[in-house]
Amino acid sequence: MNIRFGAWAKATAGAAFFLLFAGGMVTSTGSGLSVPDWPLSFGTLNPPLIGGIFFEHGHRMIAGGVALMTFTLAFLAGRPDVPSQARTAAWLATGGILLQALLGGLTVLFQLPPAVSISHACLGQGVFCLLFAAAVLAVPGNVFGPGYSRVFRFSTLGFAAAYLQLALGALVRHTGSGLSWHILWASSLIVLTTLAVFTAWRSEAAVLRGPALLLTLAVPLQLCLGLLALRLRVDSTVILGFREAALWRTAHLSGGALVLAAFLLLALKSRRTAEAL
Repeated sequence: MNIRFGAWAKATAGAAFFLLFAGGMVTSTGSGLSVPDWPLSFGTLNPPLIGGIFFEHGHRMIAGGVALMTFTLAFLAGRPDVPSQARTAAWLATGGILLQALLGGLTVLFQLPPAVSISHACLGQGVFCLLFAAAVLAVPGNVFGPGYSRVFRFSTLGFAAAYLQLALGALVRHTGSGLSWHILWASSLIVLTTLAVFTAWRSEAAVLRGPALLLTLAVPLQLCLGLLALRLRVDSTVILGFREAALWRTAHLSGGALVLAAFLLLALKSRRTAEAL
């Protein structure tokens, strides 16, 4: 195991999570076109950070930092002591972040076309998941108890359902439509979370209990944040400052990434159990 690669993968995944939050604040504050040009901001790397420029330009600067960290991770992945699957995840993340930068530029240059904006939001979650997977796969697997196949099945289905839920959320954020589907689909996450957590605890595999606990906490938290975001959307009697409301809506987006990570962690742990056995 390459300790340097594992530590850098964790740091890069953490930075990518923060980037998702920063990107969410751009949308939540309506700052998407505060900077009309790309890749520079008003022709410079140091525009005045006022109003929406703070969020939009700040997002770009953070994205640049995450890109550099990802390129470094891809370089470290070339070492022979890095597990092959972690190397693949790192290299896929590198390709993903290049495409993500292109989509971000097209979003600005074509003035927020919904299809491009939604693709940009969904790909950002995908890049985060790849970086998170690289960090998890960098750690050698262990042999656990029985019951791993059902845990893997339910956690994989849960991950897919959570990703679709995030896509529906992006549809709501960027077009204002699809809210009913977004709300209804949340029920699938509740069911799959229950099944994944229940089978993980029944497997008596101690290493699966941490991811199961994370999932148990992440999904209810996300549901609560979703209910708050919904109330902020439909109930004008909720009195919050503009930035405070934007923070809560963005917290809901970030909570979705946390749910994805929890499902992914449980799936990877249970799959590696199956491989070890």
